[in-house]
Amino acid sequence: MGQVAHIRYDGGALLLPAQDPYDREVVFEEAEFCARRHGTVGVQLGRKQMRISRSAIDVRVACATCHQPVGVTSFLIDRHCICSHCARRWLGCPPSPG
Repeated sequence: MGQVAHIRYDGGALLLPAQDPYDREVVFEEAEFCARRHGTVGVQLGRKQMRISRSAIDVRVACATCHQPVGVTSFLIDRHCICSHCARRWLGCPPSPG
């Protein structure tokens, strides 16, 4: 059986395939969309867990990994707030073009 991502939010959940980097990109985009719509989302992929939410923190807060501003959507991994770029890399999404 292949890897399956679990996206949980208030009022529902989604199960999506996460076999390869492109599947994980779809998972990431869907989780971001759900966070914008529902406020906070939990994502689990194997042993990896992440919380995505609309930033209640100052958007100028620096990413714990790359030190760039986190932005309007925050990603919480192991109690560290990171930016979208670093969260994508952590989840195993393909690199962004350009």
